[in-house]
Amino acid sequence: MNRKRSIQGRSVPVLERTPALVWPQTGLASRRKSLLWLLVGCLCMLVAAPANAFDDAAADRVLQGAQQKLRATATNPAIPTTQYPKATTNGPWRTVANTANLDWVQGFFPGQLWFMYEQGRDPFWSTKADAWTRSLELQKSNPDIRQITHDLGFKFMGSFGQAYRLTGDDTYRQVVLTAAGSLARRFNPTVGVIDCCDWNDGTWHVPMVTDTMMDLELLFWAARNGGDPAWNDMALRHALKTSTDMVRADGGTFHVVDYSTSGAILSRGTFQGFSNSSTWARGQAWAIYGFTMAYRYTRDPRMLQAAQKVTDYYLARLPADFVPNWDFNAPADQQQKDSSAAAIVSSALQELSRYVSDPAVAQRYQSAALATLDSLASPAYLAPATSAFPGILLHGVAFYKTAIKPQGEDIDKSLIYSDYYFVEAVSRFKLWNQGGWLSTLGFPESVHGLGTGNTGVRITEFDVTPLSKLIDSVIGYADTSTNVTAYSSLAMSIRLNPSGFFDVRRGGAYAALASVPYQANTTYHVRMQTDLGAKTYSVWVTPPGGGEVLIADRFAFRSDAPPTDDLGKVALKSGHFDNEFRLRNHTVRAP
Repeated sequence: MNRKRSIQGRSVPVLERTPALVWPQTGLASRRKSLLWLLVGCLCMLVAAPANAFDDAAADRVLQGAQQKLRATATNPAIPTTQYPKATTNGPWRTVANTANLDWVQGFFPGQLWFMYEQGRDPFWSTKADAWTRSLELQKSNPDIRQITHDLGFKFMGSFGQAYRLTGDDTYRQVVLTAAGSLARRFNPTVGVIDCCDWNDGTWHVPMVTDTMMDLELLFWAARNGGDPAWNDMALRHALKTSTDMVRADGGTFHVVDYSTSGAILSRGTFQGFSNSSTWARGQAWAIYGFTMAYRYTRDPRMLQAAQKVTDYYLARLPADFVPNWDFNAPADQQQKDSSAAAIVSSALQELSRYVSDPAVAQRYQSAALATLDSLASPAYLAPATSAFPGILLHGVAFYKTAIKPQGEDIDKSLIYSDYYFVEAVSRFKLWNQGGWLSTLGFPESVHGLGTGNTGVRITEFDVTPLSKLIDSVIGYADTSTNVTAYSSLAMSIRLNPSGFFDVRRGGAYAALASVPYQANTTYHVRMQTDLGAKTYSVWVTPPGGGEVLIADRFAFRSDAPPTDDLGKVALKSGHFDNEFRLRNHTVRAP
């Protein structure tokens, strides 16, 4: 039977088991998709088998086990900081060197170490994460374009990107910007795609692969954080070509599209899948995650539409345990579970569920994410925390046996990227399951309505918790009638500034009457008194265990803000990353 849990303040049915379903490949079936999903949901209520729904206790158990595994690997003298885990079965990690330019996995191990540091800010983890992160810096650029991989996003966002998010050290940001510039060199402006590689020049001409959707984050992020704004357009053009040329009408995906130098499609195929007409499960996972991420940065509705299209294909073909086989169309005698695809999707669907406007669809995506996590956290897929086995997830498939690679590679093994996305998915669950409001990069989605009637003199109070160090975030207020599109839309702004202190907007600049520093994972109480008639406001901050400190005394509203007659909206705006801070217990009242 279905159970319900409260997620983001909603009552969400948990799909504990879903039978496999294949949509008929007809236009009528496509038009009836919404109705069919409703029928599937009803069917699940009748035939679903009992299961332990993924919850906070399960998340804590997974993260504690991950800590044990990662600590053992990070302190293993056989793995120096110039070597990076890739795959394992029953023995030690097989590793790749920091100098292996054309490999793609080096960012995942330091990325997991940064996730561990985020959990409790234990300096053990930041020290280890920094060591494996900095060892990868030598790949940020190369004069030989053939030595620059399209997978720089995999390598640098999980390592240097996370390092900057969690420490605020600008050294990391500069490395990310250099790596983004290198990736931009692979962009072919005539075709409008990032040319994935040169190693298969005898067969491909200007190839685009589905994996590159993940690497686009390097360009999207860098374009917003000091890099060339043109990088954003490159990334979006590539994503749009992927959606039109790589995604099939039914929502399945090819793995490779090869173009001529003039931009004509020469071929579509599936390099790592069963056949050119099949859908490789991890490639589909890259598409789900990649389009979702592209929507996060661009809010382009075409990205959201593409994300939902490839997601619906994936969900409709899942087996009962929500972990797909390596290829959705391979024959039964050539099937093998691939936990890596499931881990990627379990992370992506949690994010995608936050973007769709239809509550029923959001519930379906979130329920599928939790059902997947439930399976991955079970003994069927999760390696025992106390075992000497170094991997976290079992049963991943890197490259199944095909005509291209008859012996295959890393079949039924633990894969470092499986572990990374699983830990990310569990970390996201913990982050998004704690209630309150989280800050976002985009303005429209940062806004929360406060209702009408908040006029005259009003007292606003809330608790704010920075989730990273040295962020650049704003809690801003606007009139009910104001369309919040920029900082200038906000008449009143309380900032957690990049120098590590609270300050407040006064007319044309930020200022503070007293110095109140903030620390990551520490909660501060804020009180604001606003006089809407006088167009002034005062702000007090109470540090934990301390007294209330006045940091703004009747500061004037922002000088270039629209007319503001009420407190109708609050915007929680991040400066560099989504989720820079959490806000709870927000109230507005009369004095």
